[in-house]
Amino acid sequence: MMDSKVNLKPLLKYPGGKSDELPYIMQNLPATINNYIEPFVGGGAVYFHLNNKYNYINDKSEELMLLYKYVKDNNKTFYSELDNIIDNWDKLSALSSDKRITQLYIQYRAQNDIDMEEQLSNIIRIDNVPMFNLRSHINFEKFLMRCLTAKFKVLRKNELLKKEELGEILLKDNLEAGIKAAYYTYLRDVYNNPKEYNNLSKPRKVAIYLFIREYCFSSMFRFNKTGGFNVPYGGVSYNKKTLESKKEYYKSLIVRKLLKNTELYQLDFYDFVNVITLQEDDFMFLDPPYDTTFSEYDKNSFNQNDQLRLANYLIHECRCKFMLVIKKTEYINQLYQNSGLNIEEVDKNYFVSFKNRNKKSVKHLIITNY
Repeated sequence: MMDSKVNLKPLLKYPGGKSDELPYIMQNLPATINNYIEPFVGGGAVYFHLNNKYNYINDKSEELMLLYKYVKDNNKTFYSELDNIIDNWDKLSALSSDKRITQLYIQYRAQNDIDMEEQLSNIIRIDNVPMFNLRSHINFEKFLMRCLTAKFKVLRKNELLKKEELGEILLKDNLEAGIKAAYYTYLRDVYNNPKEYNNLSKPRKVAIYLFIREYCFSSMFRFNKTGGFNVPYGGVSYNKKTLESKKEYYKSLIVRKLLKNTELYQLDFYDFVNVITLQEDDFMFLDPPYDTTFSEYDKNSFNQNDQLRLANYLIHECRCKFMLVIKKTEYINQLYQNSGLNIEEVDKNYFVSFKNRNKKSVKHLIITNY
């Protein structure tokens, strides 16, 4: 049975997460639940909120499932890598307080033809900041130079367009965003090119995975055609964000207790549901990738053939109660209409439209077999 005393929050933000829909989902659950099963767990908003006693969760993303495993096991190496990132992030604020950077921008503002890059290189050499714990100083310096140079140019362009110069506080905040964007971009490069950084250990890669998920623009997670994660840093509003409180949440006994009562898998959904023994009083919640032209999360595609496999399983094979939440498209509607399942259509409003990939007002289907 469910432990309804404490409703937990997800470990990380996740595209398509169901935190906003929790009130509707919770009021439409079955009356009793034995085992809770989730084949596409993602951020696990329902899983954490439900806080059920017995659970089976699955996702094809290796880094995501390793994150769950490391938190479950209280993995010391993972937390050491995370502490290193948190420490460096905090120290970047000190670097951004270097008045020479602000003064150089003011000089650049007044005299565009100064040798900005040469002067910046003398200020931001990481050899002069020994408190940073970096595997590759040279690469970080490269990104720091690139991001700050770009920030100088963008700030000046905007000032000229608006015919208004930034005040001291806003200028410092924007320059700090440039510096922190450099560290974010450096770690994103490490994540995308592990062989160039001596083949990352899995705990380090998962710590970086968590960091870039939390600090990328609107927590979107998208890849380019060559497989590289390419979402930029979130900007000024992310400067003061810290992973320290999230780390403490991970270590809390109540989170670890839930994970201790959970079996973790990294399989195709069909393989997953066939390695566990489903019973009639179990409940399966499904939030699969949507039927869209862009349906990749963590480089794991889920195409229309996969949607067909899922529909056939739910309609003809599933032996427990289930709820499927999915974006309504013509194809999805065709798969489930006349299936004998209960189908309800609801509005879903998106607050962020990333490069117009998401319409801000769409319909969702809530499909159940009970």
